[in-house]
Amino acid sequence: MPEQRFRIEELGTEENVLIDSGKTNTDGSFSIQSKASEESLYRIKFERGKYILLAIKNGDKAQIAGDWKQLENYTVSGSSGSVALKGFLINLRENIKDIQTMQVILDSISVKPKNDSLKKMAIDDLKNINAKFVEYVKKFADTTQSVASALFAVNIINPAYETPYITAFYQKVTKRFPESKNAKVFADKFLASVKNLPAAQPGEGTPAPDFSGTTPEGNKVTLNSYKGKYVLLDFWASWCAPCRNESNNMVNLYNTHKDRNFTIIGISLDSSKEKWVEAIAKDKLNWTHISELNGWAATIARNYEVNAIPQYFLIDPQGNIIAKEASTDAIAQKLNVTLK
Repeated sequence: MPEQRFRIEELGTEENVLIDSGKTNTDGSFSIQSKASEESLYRIKFERGKYILLAIKNGDKAQIAGDWKQLENYTVSGSSGSVALKGFLINLRENIKDIQTMQVILDSISVKPKNDSLKKMAIDDLKNINAKFVEYVKKFADTTQSVASALFAVNIINPAYETPYITAFYQKVTKRFPESKNAKVFADKFLASVKNLPAAQPGEGTPAPDFSGTTPEGNKVTLNSYKGKYVLLDFWASWCAPCRNESNNMVNLYNTHKDRNFTIIGISLDSSKEKWVEAIAKDKLNWTHISELNGWAATIARNYEVNAIPQYFLIDPQGNIIAKEASTDAIAQKLNVTLK
């Protein structure tokens, strides 16, 4: 690991708290000491958007080793929670890779209209992969002895489709971990808001589920802050060839209608910030962009039941979805009628 600066943050329910920061030694090594009231989730952030997640409690002596070129393959010892979390992340990454692979196949089939039967098979396979992915996450959340890891895992699951499971999880988690204040905070927050969860399968004529996301510059964006405007949500990714093929059409749409109370929010399903930002610049996509950098596990995509990209949702000034389309041609026709 090259010499560089780092930050250590505790990931909380409402905000991330800076615990410490510093600079590595010339060989890339560093060490810190700190106290925690209970086991919590921590993120060590390095330069170029790289980071490591740890589940640490008092008494842990976590030792981490890794190669900067493949930081995701780091090893950890001396912290049972961090070891459990690392194992979970390895399996999570493999599941997401499977989902992305199937999605690339599905996107390729989508541009060939004669392959209807093949497309149906690919969609069925994708749903099966997603189901296995969710079941794995549930099993880990229910069985891990690390409270921080359990809370991290359950927050990956989409509450719009798994409300009964998540409700049951939070009803039990305070009994599983009676000493954990974090478990109680998360449980109280979810159970208090469960009645306001977005409905599944948002479509034309339904309210658009609100969301918040982070721009490449680190700014927070919420959908609700755009009320009063027509907003086009563009679900895409730098690795999605059909999405990139629509870039010129998207630029034309934006330039044609941007002065008519209209804007675009690009929601990327990328995992690499570098590739995401590079694609925005290369394709000259000069509108607001956000991403969770979590691939197909992105909460926003799951809330909107996005199973293929590109996918477009046109939202009116009152916050209702008035069009859901998979092509810019269909969206252009809708905009030409709506924004006269």
